[in-house]
Amino acid sequence: MQQTQFEIQRISDGLGFGEGPISGEEDPSVLRQAEEAICSNEILVPVDCEDAGCGDGRRTGLVFRLKERFKRSLNRAKVFGGAAAMAAAGLIGTGRAKGCSVEETLDDAIEDLDEKDIKFGAHTDDQASGENSGCGAIDNAPKIVHASIKYEKQIRTVIDMLGVDADVLDTVYINFQDYVKALPEDEKYSGERVMGRIMKAGKVIKQLVGKHREKYIVLNTVRGRTVNQELVREHTSGRVDVFAVDVWRLEDIAAGLHPEDVEAESRTYLSELIYTLATAAVLTKGDLPVYLVR
Repeated sequence: MQQTQFEIQRISDGLGFGEGPISGEEDPSVLRQAEEAICSNEILVPVDCEDAGCGDGRRTGLVFRLKERFKRSLNRAKVFGGAAAMAAAGLIGTGRAKGCSVEETLDDAIEDLDEKDIKFGAHTDDQASGENSGCGAIDNAPKIVHASIKYEKQIRTVIDMLGVDADVLDTVYINFQDYVKALPEDEKYSGERVMGRIMKAGKVIKQLVGKHREKYIVLNTVRGRTVNQELVREHTSGRVDVFAVDVWRLEDIAAGLHPEDVEAESRTYLSELIYTLATAAVLTKGDLPVYLVR
């Protein structure tokens, strides 16, 4: 069989904004090994299942659904926080989350996904404690929503590079601004509770293992494929992981939530991009190089 060829491009040496602990710093020789893997034609693998997971780069230790345990981990599409976080962003950006707390917005997003029969999953990890679930994009949701406004100028610059209609982005950002202004300062948010609702809904959950070692962000636009994060681990003897975002899955989530409303679909997609970039700002120092695969 003829192997599919991918165009792989380094589009940024780092987003340039961020306040999180995850940094791209590592031994240069190890980073070269990681980049060899990222720039190889094996960096994408076919998606094995319909449910979208998170772009966290760590390896999977356990896969389960309610009391059922699975023998292996399937390759699923990846977006930060899974579809639940992306659908919540869409509620904010379309103005449908007015008056709701962040946790209530995520609850509504989970209901919307189930009503529209959009498959999704999530992940925990072996480090979580207290009110945390182990998924940074869910545990830090209130911070991420605020970061979307704090870093609005920088986020707009990145999104503008994608050739987005400025008028639509303006409308979405007005909704984000209004939402953040109305948020209570003392919200008792719990990522653990949000994850508990996803688990009770019978979704497939992966427990990830170890510390964050992500040194790159890889954006993939090739439909039906996802980033082969294991390949990078193998090339670097486990010293480097990569964050992954399947951009085509963001499009699918937006279309699935609004199958007959092109305007709402467009606003939801932009909201997902805003939340994705705000997540990177909260979790990383902004120095992780970004690669695009198409």
